Amino acid sequence: MLKPAQKNTDAGFFEKACLGLFFLMTICVWQTEVLLAQDKKVPVDIAPVDAPFEMADLERPSFPDTTFDIRDYGARQMEGDDPFENTAAIHRAIEAARRAGGGKVLIPGGEWFTAPIHLESNINLHIADNAVVYFSTDREDYLPVVRQRHEGVEAYNYSPMIYAYKLENVAVTGEGTLDAQGDHWWEWFEEHSNDFGDRTEVTKVPLSRRAYGKGAGLEGMRPNFMIFWKSENILVEGITLKDSPMWNVHLVYSNKAIVRDVTVNSLRAPNGDGVVLDSASDVLVEYNHFQTGDDAVVLKSGVNEEGLEIDIPTQNIVVRNFEARNVRTGSGGIVFGSETSGGIRDVYVHDAYFEGTDRGIRFKTERGRGNVIENIYIRDIDMKDIESQAINFNSYYSGPGLTGPTPLIRNINIRNITIDGVPEPIELVGLPEKWLENITLENVSVVNADQGARITRVKNLTLKNVDISSEARAFVANDVYELTLRDVNLIDHTEGVPIFVEGMYSGAISPGDIPVSQLELGEDVSDSAILE
Repeated sequence: MLKPAQKNTDAGFFEKACLGLFFLMTICVWQTEVLLAQDKKVPVDIAPVDAPFEMADLERPSFPDTTFDIRDYGARQMEGDDPFENTAAIHRAIEAARRAGGGKVLIPGGEWFTAPIHLESNINLHIADNAVVYFSTDREDYLPVVRQRHEGVEAYNYSPMIYAYKLENVAVTGEGTLDAQGDHWWEWFEEHSNDFGDRTEVTKVPLSRRAYGKGAGLEGMRPNFMIFWKSENILVEGITLKDSPMWNVHLVYSNKAIVRDVTVNSLRAPNGDGVVLDSASDVLVEYNHFQTGDDAVVLKSGVNEEGLEIDIPTQNIVVRNFEARNVRTGSGGIVFGSETSGGIRDVYVHDAYFEGTDRGIRFKTERGRGNVIENIYIRDIDMKDIESQAINFNSYYSGPGLTGPTPLIRNINIRNITIDGVPEPIELVGLPEKWLENITLENVSVVNADQGARITRVKNLTLKNVDISSEARAFVANDVYELTLRDVNLIDHTEGVPIFVEGMYSGAISPGDIPVSQLELGEDVSDSAILE
């Protein structure tokens, strides 16, 4: 069993000082980035949710005022090269709290070592300030397998570090750190990345006969850090999550949840998504800080046949007051998909800052997913130094060759967005048989862009008070019907015509006060496509 690295007591003073200084500088850089992005201290009280749709009233779950200190149940801090495993002690404390009707299970300050922790209803697992919990690196400790959803498909697999199965009134809180020590999971995944099953094929057979994950005897499927499965009245608050095997906070078929003031550092983790809302409803996600090896906040609802059959949408979601920095591996600050077969609707995202992310606002789905992404409201987001697209809708996520039910993206309203530094600021791509519908971009400012907006197969697209400054042509539309431009300022450095419209289905274009001389039409677009 691997343990956290121990200090070398024989090292020279200079070597130890340098190592200590390097470690301190690393921690300081991370903490400084977080602190600089916080305009204000996180408020203690949860502000009312003022969403443009109906959703449940959300408040913190309450627990009996009784504390169960894990030390009273045999827990011991880490010492030396063979840390004491506290799994049994932690579960004795949880069981005692359950029998007493609930309460706070306290992991006090210090360093602690454990295998997975399985929660119970009416339990608040509290990680105290200055507490660090290291999770075992022995995969056998994560058995027996438990039920979960892996990338949109149900499976039996190694337990997550923290697991809540069909619970009510449950929390993980505190100011301490949970460290999954994910390196060994990542290395193991690289060895077995093609061994644990094809998710698009296994959705065609029942779970009991599904060749997918450890439950089917297959290796390579990593657990998530934290899963809440079919649970209700959930709180995750204040903690830091580090080096997850894969996704971090994963809510599956769960509702009435609050995730706030959580710091996720999974930058080295493949698929290290921050908060994953997966067929979840009535959720508030706020004041969180992300440096992730995949999407910061992502909404999903299942894959293909299984997701369509289960048909549980992700809905009534508010994501606000958060930051995402250095989000990597093709990912975004706020993302919808690609697993969308249960549908996603009624989502309000506002007040966020993205810097150095691969993408900013992203919608991704494909043929086979089916269902609808609709009624999405995104406001007040600043983006800087985005690596690919700042606003990206992609209905061809895995390429155009797939078949199956086609998804629909409609009724998306994005406003009050600033984008500074990006190759492709706006890219919207619909399917030939199902265009994007009813998309509004309002009060959007783009500077330091390589390209301009690139629009393909969209019906009823409105740009209002949009400024785009780009090196290449500022606006290219291919098969766009009912395009409305109002107070649009397009500047490109080619000194040519800034708008180009092509595609045999383009039409009903209302350019507002943009002179016709600023529009170039492709050979298959007639002059009658431009409305007076």
